[in-house]
Amino acid sequence: MTLAELEAQREALLAALSAPDSVTFGDRSMRHRSPEQIRTALQQVDAEIARMKAADSAATTPARVIRTYTSKGF
Repeated sequence: MTLAELEAQREALLAALSAPDSVTFGDRSMRHRSPEQIRTALQQVDAEIARMKAADSAATTPARVIRTYTSKGF
């Protein structure tokens, strides 16, 4: 998954966390995941986002090279 997809998934989980647990309309009803399951999924997505951001920042850091020059034969 890309970083944008993970952030979209995170937003969807936050929206699901604030939504009611179950919805009933007429003779139909729908039950969402429990808040504990949503929080667990949110933690996993946050960890993946942090891992991807750390990998991106490590990849963009330029390599440092130190070169020494001598003129006296050392």
